[in-house]
Amino acid sequence: MEQYARVKRDHPDAFLFFRLGDFYEMFFEDAVQGAALLGLTLTSRNRQDPDPIPMCGIPWHQRDAYVARLLRLGHKVAICDQLEDAAQAKGLVQRGVTEVLTPGSVTGDAFLDPAANNFLAALWPAAGGVGVCLADASTGEVKLAQPPWEDAAALLSRLRVAEWVLPLPEEIPDGAAAPLEAALRGLPGARSPLPAARFDNPGLPLARFGEDARPLLEALPLAAAAAAAALDYLDRVQGGAALQLTRLERWDEDDTLRYDAATARHLELFQPQPGGEPRHTLWHQVNLTVLALGGRRLRGWLERPLAEPEAIARRLDTVASWAANAVARGLLRDALRGLPDLERLAARVACAKATPRDLGGLRDALARLPAVAETLEGLDESAIGGARAALAGSPALEALLRRALTDDPPPVSHEGGIIRPGYDARRDRLDDLAHSGKRWIAELESTERARTGIPSLKVGYNRVFGYYLEVTRPHLDKVPEDYERRQTLTTAERFVTPGLKAKESEVLSAEEKLRACEHELFVALREQAAGHVAAIQRAADALGTLDAHGALAEAAARFGWVRPEVDGSDRLEIEAGRHPVVERLLPRGEFVPNGVDLDGGRRQILLVTGPNMGGKSTYLRQVALIVLLAQAGSFVPAERARIGRVDRLFTRVGAADRLGAGHSTFMVEMRETADILRSATPRSLVLLDEVGRGTSTYDGLALAWAVTEHLHESGGPRPRTIFATHYHELTQLAERLPRLANVHVTVKEWGEQVVFLHRIAEGAADRSYGIHVAQLAGLPARLIARAREVLAELESERTAEHLAAGGAAAVPAAAPELPLFAGPHPLETELRGLDPERLTPLEALQRLAEWKRRWGGG
Repeated sequence: MEQYARVKRDHPDAFLFFRLGDFYEMFFEDAVQGAALLGLTLTSRNRQDPDPIPMCGIPWHQRDAYVARLLRLGHKVAICDQLEDAAQAKGLVQRGVTEVLTPGSVTGDAFLDPAANNFLAALWPAAGGVGVCLADASTGEVKLAQPPWEDAAALLSRLRVAEWVLPLPEEIPDGAAAPLEAALRGLPGARSPLPAARFDNPGLPLARFGEDARPLLEALPLAAAAAAAALDYLDRVQGGAALQLTRLERWDEDDTLRYDAATARHLELFQPQPGGEPRHTLWHQVNLTVLALGGRRLRGWLERPLAEPEAIARRLDTVASWAANAVARGLLRDALRGLPDLERLAARVACAKATPRDLGGLRDALARLPAVAETLEGLDESAIGGARAALAGSPALEALLRRALTDDPPPVSHEGGIIRPGYDARRDRLDDLAHSGKRWIAELESTERARTGIPSLKVGYNRVFGYYLEVTRPHLDKVPEDYERRQTLTTAERFVTPGLKAKESEVLSAEEKLRACEHELFVALREQAAGHVAAIQRAADALGTLDAHGALAEAAARFGWVRPEVDGSDRLEIEAGRHPVVERLLPRGEFVPNGVDLDGGRRQILLVTGPNMGGKSTYLRQVALIVLLAQAGSFVPAERARIGRVDRLFTRVGAADRLGAGHSTFMVEMRETADILRSATPRSLVLLDEVGRGTSTYDGLALAWAVTEHLHESGGPRPRTIFATHYHELTQLAERLPRLANVHVTVKEWGEQVVFLHRIAEGAADRSYGIHVAQLAGLPARLIARAREVLAELESERTAEHLAAGGAAAVPAAAPELPLFAGPHPLETELRGLDPERLTPLEALQRLAEWKRRWGGG
């Protein structure tokens, strides 16, 4: 345990997987936590001791599966392996940490989501803003940004970050600790604090990224400091120079449609709501890519849709070309099937993490690139964007790997079976020596049977005694004198001979030398392959782009989507739009399409009223998703769509609390609404659903009223807005606000039954039909009848005392409106009409009694 304790001291923040024979063991607190997190049986070492040591373990061959689970939970894992053969060790087997795996530094496919980036984000805060370095070690991508604090929280919340590298809390610059913590509050991902000195190494990013990166690094000094820390951290955990031959770029959001994490959550872009299924997300429906790297490219387009109409038009042109050419699209998708992830292969080659199997996959992928390029013949260059040249790949590397590697290389490099015969003369000599010795041993059995006359004699091998001659007990009297006894069994005895021992030593030595030789040759191959990484990355980039364009074209053709028109106007016109997810979940033809007509100058705000279950929320999400798809360069589910470019998309749809942060549902709603009001511009699209419902009726109505006025007023943000509400009093705003229009969701009534038509029509709704929905949900008939009584009393403005009595008064022919915005109360009108100078005391008492009867509840 002293050896374990010594290794654990060097990795106190990681689970230590300690190799003992065929198992990886965890001890002490690692065992207690690991057993709980991984569902392992917690046992103990030295159970008879007064203070036994907790322990749990996993089979060595299942290591990656358990490591992946810990990484997904945000933990680090240090792998401590045996550094020598236990059978040949003298005393305690030497052990050491061979890998440190963290959520943001892993490169192996077993630990990664194939269709998403795995970013490590290093942050260097200052008083005025924060430097951000996003690094994906699995693909070699590095992105730098330096937002001010007012934009930092929104940017960081949109990122898919597996691990955050931060300065130690006590070393954060003055004035930066509070805004940094506020920006990171509630964000997932492991946190790895580093000394501030690791951020102060300007020479490291420049040396790693090259002189071409100097202008960008000098323009973003805070981001350059973050990059230094990211490189230092990855170098340490990966045990070498990480992020070689990376693709460095500035993370600029000025030319993108921005949306925050709340919007992504409300629209279920990539993750379903709690209790939902993956098929309820937009990503599940539109990700028709063939390759993992194509999926990452498409996801990036959806995460950062374009904002400039010219760039959107270019992408739509490419998608249209593929959509119109079904034959070429099919040939391309067939040619892509089964290709490995070249982007991640290139990254592993560059950082010397590639395995023999990786190089075999790289060889096979390079050999298939010409076939992919052939599918592009006859297509316009604008549709393929220079892909034909990029797909040339590296014929020299492909030829080298084909000559050097076996057809099916193993997953590790220390067990042999990597190099093809004929590639290296020294390797072939060792192979001949090892195999000739094995042939001699195999022939020994027949030779010894003939020499000794023992028909049951056989040659065997085990790891403890090596090769041996086994003789059964009835023939022990025939054993020659040169046989040396090694082991006694119940039914037989095992022997060796001087010749067998000599040949065994020769064979084992040759096999060991052969494995070492093949490992050396493999490392040299990997280093040669690293010289071709740039060409591999160009081919991977072309494959990903072709696959993403092809997937959008496939969605357009398969789902009947149309090309949108995206321009610089402030219009939003959609005819017969459909929700891209809900439509796919319903039987064909059942989804009811709806249009929208917004215009920043004359019809800026749509106020949507109507019943529960009528489809208001679906309508809002549908509009948002159509806009997002269009600006991502996709066709859209509609008959026609004209979209004036949107710079920011805001949604406040659905209800959720954050109890862990101390925020109720209403507080979350108000915070998100505040963010919208603070950040929206005339180019933005705002979708609000039931703002104000989480508090009392009058408070909620007052807030919804004020929010609507603020969005409309000339001094406000004036974004294009769709506001769904059950506060029917808000519909009166159409009389006061010239750019607000009322629309409603239609229903059909038959007696006390209603049918939801899910159709959007002009004008305001007069009822919400909540009791009808409750009846459809199966609430008891007696409860429904009582609810109708209470509703009648409330609509006639009776008091709570009447409701408690249980008597149902007749519903008036026309229930008076709520008085908050509908004009003066009738009592106020009568009081204003009185002349107290002409009123006798008896008349005054009679009036009071009448008023109390009518409005006082007496």
